[in-house]
This record gives sequence, C-alpha cells and structure tokens, in this order.
Amino acid sequence: MIAMDAIGNRSFLSGSSAEGQTYARHMANQNIQDIDILIHCGIIKLEKNLIRTNVPGFVRIKFDDDIEATGSIVFIAQDDANGVRCLNGFRLKEIHCTKETNIGAPLSYVHRSGQTSSDASSAAATQTLNYESIDISRNFHNALLEVEQQRNQLNFDTIRTNYVLFSKGVTQSIAQYAMPLYQTPSNTMMFEEQHINEQTFRDLFTLVGPVYDHSLPQVTLVRIKALLNFYDKYAYIGNPKNIKDMADYFQSCAPTDVDLVPSLQLKFWPTDIQPFLERIKNNRPLLYHLILDKASMHVIPKWSTKTPRCDRELEFRYSFSAIELILAQQRSNQERVLNGIARSIYYKFLKDQKVSTQNVIPSYFIKTTVLWMCETMDLTIDNEETLTKRWLQYAIDLLNKRYCPHYIIPDLNILEPYSIESLQKAVEILSQVDINETHKIQMFSASGQEFYRNKYKTNLNYFLSRMRVIDIINALNDYRQFKKNWISLDTQLIIDDDEIDMNETLTILNTLRGLDGDYENWKKFRQIFLNCQPPLQPIWGETVNVDSAVDFAEGLFSIGIILTFMNKYVSSNSLLPLQGAECNMQDFQNYQNVIHQYLDPQILSSSLQSTYAYWYNKSVAAFERRRLIDYHPYGPEIQSTEVKQEENRSKSLIELCRNAPDQNMILRDLFLQALLNTMTEDELIALSIQRSIEDQGI
Repeated sequence: MIAMDAIGNRSFLSGSSAEGQTYARHMANQNIQDIDILIHCGIIKLEKNLIRTNVPGFVRIKFDDDIEATGSIVFIAQDDANGVRCLNGFRLKEIHCTKETNIGAPLSYVHRSGQTSSDASSAAATQTLNYESIDISRNFHNALLEVEQQRNQLNFDTIRTNYVLFSKGVTQSIAQYAMPLYQTPSNTMMFEEQHINEQTFRDLFTLVGPVYDHSLPQVTLVRIKALLNFYDKYAYIGNPKNIKDMADYFQSCAPTDVDLVPSLQLKFWPTDIQPFLERIKNNRPLLYHLILDKASMHVIPKWSTKTPRCDRELEFRYSFSAIELILAQQRSNQERVLNGIARSIYYKFLKDQKVSTQNVIPSYFIKTTVLWMCETMDLTIDNEETLTKRWLQYAIDLLNKRYCPHYIIPDLNILEPYSIESLQKAVEILSQVDINETHKIQMFSASGQEFYRNKYKTNLNYFLSRMRVIDIINALNDYRQFKKNWISLDTQLIIDDDEIDMNETLTILNTLRGLDGDYENWKKFRQIFLNCQPPLQPIWGETVNVDSAVDFAEGLFSIGIILTFMNKYVSSNSLLPLQGAECNMQDFQNYQNVIHQYLDPQILSSSLQSTYAYWYNKSVAAFERRRLIDYHPYGPEIQSTEVKQEENRSKSLIELCRNAPDQNMILRDLFLQALLNTMTEDELIALSIQRSIEDQGI
C-alpha cells in the first residue's frame, strides 16, 4: 500500500487511467486509454445547500454564499421548478464544448472539439482529439521565408523590439508555468541531468536573434557552425523519413477521447453517506481513516432522467471518484489480481454487448462487485484460477437476483435500470467463460500501431542497406573528432563507444535531415542567420546552457514551429506587452495536479505498459495472445529488448563495417555476404532463385 496526498482539493485524473490495470482493455483489442479528468470547479461548504431529489444520489445545489467558484470559473444560477435559486451545472459542461487547434502530440496539430448531451444526462464534456501531421521541413521552409521578408517591412523597428519582448515574455512564462507543470519530485533529477531549464529555451530564442539585429553568443555561434559543417559533409547519411515515421507511430498511440467532468467538492460528508462510513469504520478501519484524511466527495452535473425535465440542467449526481481512487491504490496484491481478472472478463465478453440499444450491464458493475468482494471475502490464499471462479459465481448470483447494492449509497440497486433480458444475457455470457482459453488480441493492428512500427523498420532498413561501408566508418570517425572539439561546458570525460557514438551520429543527421527536407533549409538558415554581422548584443548576453552536440541538435527539432509561432506575434504593428502570459493561479494548480498525477511513476508506467509496449518489446507474444488469468496484477511486462537491440545493432553494424572485405560495398551486400557464410546449400539455391526473380522484376 502507498501513501498519498489529499485527493479532491484540485482537479485530478479518475477512472482506470489513475487506478491502473489499463492492460485489461487489451482484451477488447484496445490499448489507447480514455482519459477521465474531474475538474475542480468550486466547493460547497454546508449540507444545507444540497436539495435532494427523489432519486438516491442526485441533488440540486442551492445558490448562495456557501458555494464558491474555483479560479476563473463563473457560476450561473436559475430558478428550479419550486422557485429556488440553483446552480446550473450544464453551463459548466458547456464551457468545454468548444473547438480549437493546438500543437500537441509528436509533430502534430491537435484538433480538439467538445460536446455533451443536449438533455444534460451525460456527466462529461467529451473532448474528441484528431491529429494532423506537421511537415516539419515545409514548416521550417515557410517560416524562414517569412522571417526573411520581415526585414523589408516598414515596421521592422517594431518587429525587432517585439522579438525581444516576445522572447523574454515567453521564456518568463515557461519558467513560471511550463517548467513547474512538467517537473515533478520524481523526475527532477532527469531535468537536472539533461540540463532542462529556463536557459534551454533562452538559447532557442537567441538562436534566431541575428535576423532581428541581435548577435549570437560566441559559444552558440561556434556550436551551430560546427554542427552544420558536420551535417553538410554527411547529410546523405541522414534518413529524411526517420523522424516522421517515429512520430506517426507515437501519434497512433495518442488518446482520442478525453472526458472532462466538472465537479464541486463537498466540504462535509452528507448524512445519507454516513452508513457507508460507519460500515467501513467497522470492517476496514485503516481505510476509514485514509478516506477521512485524504479524500472527499464531489457532485457532478448529470440529470437522472427521472425528475422533471425543466430541472435537468440543475441536477447533480454524487461522485465518489476520490474515494474509489484511494480504495484502488490501497488494494493488496490479491485484490489487484481480482480486479485485473474481472476487468479483463468485462472487456473480452461484456463491453459493447447490447440487448436492443441497452448495454447488458454497466461497467460500474465490475468495480462494484470487486469492491464488495474485497470488503466481505478473504482472498489471501486464492490463486488466479480460484479468484476468477469466485468472481464469476458472485457476479452471476447478483445478476440472477437482479440486485447489486451500490457500494456507497444505501438502498440503491445499480442493476435496477437494466431489463431482465439484458441481465439474463450477461448471465449466459459469463456462464460460458472458459478461464483457460487463450485469446487472440489484435489491438496493435486495430490501432494502426503495427503498421507504423513495421513502416518505420522497413524504411530504416531500406535506407541503411544502400549506405556504403566507407561512409559509415568515415562519419563515425569524424563525429568522434567533432564531439571532442564540441564546446559543451561540461566537465564529463569523453570516451569512444561504438554504440553511443553511432547512435548519436545517426540522431544528429536524421534530425537535421528531417528539418532540411527537399528545401535546403539549412543553406537558407546560414544565409539569413549566420552570414551577417548584427549590430546588437545577444538579448541575454553571452550566457548559454550546458549542451552536448546531440542535445543541441535535438533542440533544433522545434525551431520551425518556434519561428512560425514567433512570426505570428512579432509582425504586429504595435508593441507587445512587457510581461508574458498570465494564468489564474488556481486554474494553473488544477492543471498542474492532473499533469503531475499522470507523471507519477506508477501511473506513467501503467500507461506506457498498456499503450506503447509494441515499440519497446521485440517479442509481443504476451500482448497478442493470453488467457484471462495471465499476467495479473500488472499486465505483460515491458522489456526494453527493442531499445537494447537497436543499441546492439549499432555495435554490430560498426564491427561488420570494420571487417568488410571491401569498404566500398553497400551495407545490403555486406549483410548478404555475412548471411551467406551461415547458410546451407539448399538455402543458397533458394536465395539465388529469389535474387534472380527480383533482378528480372518478376
């Protein structure tokens, strides 16, 4: 069990993204998570503000001084059917039903649109995300052309001043908001080791200074010239498709749906929840104290559909997400195994099963049954098979009774809205579950990940196969000398290492080649930024960040996007404000809490394991077929065999090149020769026939 900070005082991740065990979705051929965020919109101080309806767990909120909005949230009130002024919750959802486009996922514009049910029966404003790839070479090319034209504009003096104001304002905002947003206690060391700080971003804005008459710091000038000289010599070794192929893969892993659920935190425990607290106090006293100390209840805007339609926008439902998160985090290993099995069964057999238009059972039934079993049963000695059988029997018994009590709200049957036909179908499905059957999972092909991973490998292998041995050797040797001459401002000893040096060589060349495209962007960059003598000093003086050659090159990755973003603002005919963007601090803290929660090592590891395993694992057998009872409670393990194989491949490549009989050979022939030395006579004949067919174009 783990310790935790208070949950519910700010916005937070809820649902499976926060509770873990998202690998269960694999059984439904899904590995991209749905993100659920409870947005902290305000607080309710006193129970007198809850106006109960005739539906358990549903209330209206009396609008007076005992409710407070959070941050920039603005409450809207209207009279209910009885003439009582109440808070309109539907308007809180409408705030998030907008459309906008931002730069988000790797090399992508993210088009976001929000919607919620018009009758207020949905608790969330669902954000649908669509991704459009950015052509970084074209983006860089267009930005360079626009920058070049700015010098000829009549308002260039204003543009030059705006460059300074924009650069300082943005870096100030980055230091004030962006850095604290993504830097957490668990990753602080990584930020320090990689020298990610405010100076990192100052250096990027300084780099484009010459076009605005501000010179480069001498160290930056030496660095960029040396880097581009190395690139000019070996540009043909850079793979122009490498960056895009990787971005396409990771874009295929990005979430497509985010549920934003407005909420108000209760600063009290309602009277109708006291029986639950008393029960937990008696049955699970340690959890009782954790709930009181670390959790709270919320209400979320949702119409029950069982009360007058005229009040539908005013109705709220109890939310126990903070409590459920604590219960999930405090589960024992056996309880986690039980939850993973039950969720796997749901995703494999019950999700999207319908009778008429109704789901056979709600997903909340799975969570509820697990909660009750953890509280009322001793599971300590059960193995996976026994736990599966016990859950199946328990679930079937409840479905046959057509009664499953809500875990927290008294006298509420969560199966009451479901027809006899639906529940009977669920019983039939669960009765036929074979716990030892091996199930085929096709999530990687369903999400496109298999296609993009194979595309990346195919393009990489094809590109490398046409390289000459002598080119690889010369590039590596020159890089080592270049690396030793590089001004890193770090005292770390430089040691030759085939794996590291070859990977860094290809990373630098691939990055710069991807930005160059077919436009000769770096040639244009030299003309605009380096072949001039600006009269003004660098805007931050001669200070620069500690940077290795490969880190400096990767920092250039976003230069086209930064120039495009900058051009949009600095070309104004009026001066920009002296200060950077301001953000409401409560809004920022709410957003920060969600990001920090997602970046928590346990949650982040679960997300990577569930979604990105196909990239990191050489063998994905466990992700493509398994039984319901396998790999609990954490799912199939991510093994960095793919990353390690890439490193070993670099080392093997260098060894193979050094031992090549003819250094003018292309790698394809070199690999083939190495293969021929290990083949039998029959295999050689088969290969000869295949090569003959290829040569004839058959």
